Amino acid sequence: MQPKRTELAKVQEDGKPFPSSTVLQRQEKPALTHRLPARLTENRTGQSLGLRSRFAAALVSASGAETGHGLVLLLVPVMMGLGAGLFYMASVNPPILPLAVGFLSFLLMTLITRAGRPKLACAAGLAAAVFAGSLAATVELRGVGPLLDSDVTTEVTGMVEARDFDAGGRVRYLIRLAGTADPLIRRPPRRVRLVARSPHSPLPVGSLISGRARLSAPSGPVLPGGYDFAFGAFVDGIGAHGFFYRAPRAVPAASANPRLVETARLQLRQLREHVSARIRSLLPGDPGGIGAALTVSDRRGISQATVDALRATGLAHILAISGLHMALAAGTLFVGLRMALALFPGLVEAWPVKKAAAIGAMLTATAYLLISGGSVPTLRAWIMLMVMLVAVLADRPALTMRNVALAAILIILISPSAVVGPGFQMSFAATAALISAYAALTGRKRKQEPGLSSAHRFLKPPEWLARIVRGMIGLAITSLVAGLATGLFSAHHFNRVAGNGLLANMLAMPLVTFVVMPSGLVAMLTMPFGLDAWPLQLMGLGLRGVVAVARYVHGLGGDLLVGQLPMRATVAAGAGFIVLVMLRSRLRIAGIALITAGAVLALPPLAPRAPDILVSEDGRLIGLNTPDGLASNAARPSEFTFRQWQTALRGPQHLPPVTYSTALIATSTEPETQAAREMQAKILDPLMAAAADQPSRFQCARRGVCAALYKQATIIAIDRAELIGPACDRADLVIVAIPVYMSACRSGATLITSRSLRRSGALAIRIVAADQPAPPPGIGATAATMGDSRAVRGTGRIDARRRPSKNRPVFDIEAALEGVVRPWTVQRYYDWRTQSYDLPQ
Repeated sequence: MQPKRTELAKVQEDGKPFPSSTVLQRQEKPALTHRLPARLTENRTGQSLGLRSRFAAALVSASGAETGHGLVLLLVPVMMGLGAGLFYMASVNPPILPLAVGFLSFLLMTLITRAGRPKLACAAGLAAAVFAGSLAATVELRGVGPLLDSDVTTEVTGMVEARDFDAGGRVRYLIRLAGTADPLIRRPPRRVRLVARSPHSPLPVGSLISGRARLSAPSGPVLPGGYDFAFGAFVDGIGAHGFFYRAPRAVPAASANPRLVETARLQLRQLREHVSARIRSLLPGDPGGIGAALTVSDRRGISQATVDALRATGLAHILAISGLHMALAAGTLFVGLRMALALFPGLVEAWPVKKAAAIGAMLTATAYLLISGGSVPTLRAWIMLMVMLVAVLADRPALTMRNVALAAILIILISPSAVVGPGFQMSFAATAALISAYAALTGRKRKQEPGLSSAHRFLKPPEWLARIVRGMIGLAITSLVAGLATGLFSAHHFNRVAGNGLLANMLAMPLVTFVVMPSGLVAMLTMPFGLDAWPLQLMGLGLRGVVAVARYVHGLGGDLLVGQLPMRATVAAGAGFIVLVMLRSRLRIAGIALITAGAVLALPPLAPRAPDILVSEDGRLIGLNTPDGLASNAARPSEFTFRQWQTALRGPQHLPPVTYSTALIATSTEPETQAAREMQAKILDPLMAAAADQPSRFQCARRGVCAALYKQATIIAIDRAELIGPACDRADLVIVAIPVYMSACRSGATLITSRSLRRSGALAIRIVAADQPAPPPGIGATAATMGDSRAVRGTGRIDARRRPSKNRPVFDIEAALEGVVRPWTVQRYYDWRTQSYDLPQ
């Protein structure tokens, strides 16, 4: 074998003779060969190694290295999450039989090829993981109650499962419905959430409650591509929300023996209320609200200004019981118990005190889970912590990528719907990124040369100062890595990025870590004995400091609104993040390339054009995305909807409508005569003339009768049936905020009604110039009517086969839920009169 050039040079410099075999090999091939570039060297067969062959060899080598450290196990939760995500994104329910057959087939293939063909077995196993995620999602949806199909006022009776109080003192009840009356709801939801506005003595958890209430169906996305709130309500088992008209009253309960599990659940909820009330009594204001959120997951009572400041500075994560809080609570007890046991040397020598402390931490985390309500984020944090503590009991490293993967697999099996939510994505992204970053930093530190020179030893700082510096550097790295890892998902779900999040976390997290959570843990342990006053006061001081930091950093600015990101950009950047975090070889460079590609896809000209017109799902709120701001047809629009519109469009200011004074609008409820209808129609001409004088702004006689001219398109929004005909004759786009059976304008104008919006959901409309050709059918095609049954199923876009008129503008209409028939949208097709579903063909 030919010796390396470095070895030959070393032997020559030492002046020692070569071994005989080495000399022979050196004589067979001149030493000049070692100085030639690698691209000119030849193998024994005389064939040159080309660039392509070297690249392929490097790729094979890197792939083998990745497989060696368990990459397949790390990819299993990724593929399961992909399967669950594809299941929830489907337009219709995938049948369970093909999913089960696919899972069993690939699982059988994995077992058969495991010994002979390991690569094929790995591929089949990952495919089986995709089907497993979809099957878990199918099982989760079974047994969930229906959602309310339409708003209704009725008499409700049910049992109080939970209650909380907001900042104004109003009580919000979570009620398990026992029955409805006057009218009777034939398709009632199982649970509803109702607010009691009237002053009354709050009814305890477990009591029967009754009252006249207004029930509303859960709303869908406020714009296409937005979060579907009906899906969240469906997963939580809450089929409707609303309010009591008057103070609810208690109903005598029939004598019955409740089940043991139900009794335990009610007692836990009563305990949570007691803890929350105790914290709020000692810590009024925002500190008490945040303290209740950290202990029992009760976020009510926090002012909106504080919530906005925490969200804008990247500190909103402290309001949710996440892995950080669970780890701080259990970790504080783990360290404290271990230090206390270390005071007894005999006990340390006889028993494994580390494992005993781990068991104590597990009990603490379990108690924290129960008292906090057991929400999905808290359950996720508990599972992650349990996996890590079990690793401590097994004498394995606690914080590894494999443990994170195992926790993710368990969570997907238990609650696969969490995959599409921001909590799951952000928490696991931060954890995986921190483990990967610290592994890289630790490996780099080990490669450094050990030992210090005398000058370095002289300049070495004191140990206490070095610990402080290392702690600050570690906190900075943690905040930076976690902020970068969660920034992508924050931008996708909330359309914003906290620009000063690093500064806010650097200032606030020491208070949370060393003051708030330890004092909160002591307060919870001493509360049964009435000794929790001083720990809660100390916790309140820390929380006041956190709020002060949030407001100070919020005052500096830095809250970046990125707008609504296209899905393809998020997918590309998310795939790049997975590659960058999970891989260890040079293949991780591909992750940087994918993240860059995602950023490019989110920027013009590759990003889709912002919508020109936004329509809410009930048709009552309309927004024009003008260069000067977001013009609406309401002086005081719905804050819930309009605020999300502003965030998705990067924060344009609100342009209220211009009130056009007229007395022609009749307010009588008597039947309209022909003369009255003609008088009603005459109001549209002055409104359109005013809209032409002041374009890109709504002109309203009142909120239900408005007109606007924007980009050469005339828009009329009305809520009176007698004005539909005149509006169709005068406008290009007519939006009717009442349910009517009329599906098209004979004049060729585009008609949108509340009835069509119930099926399609919110709309985003882009105006195409009249002199441009109409898009082909099926590819963002023009919509002549929202009542046309020829919609493209699953695309979210309405398909009309013809352009209404040569001179009319073309409207590219994108619908949030068009063609989507899932358990959380099927109520949109239910007709309570016929008690049947009018599903699309």
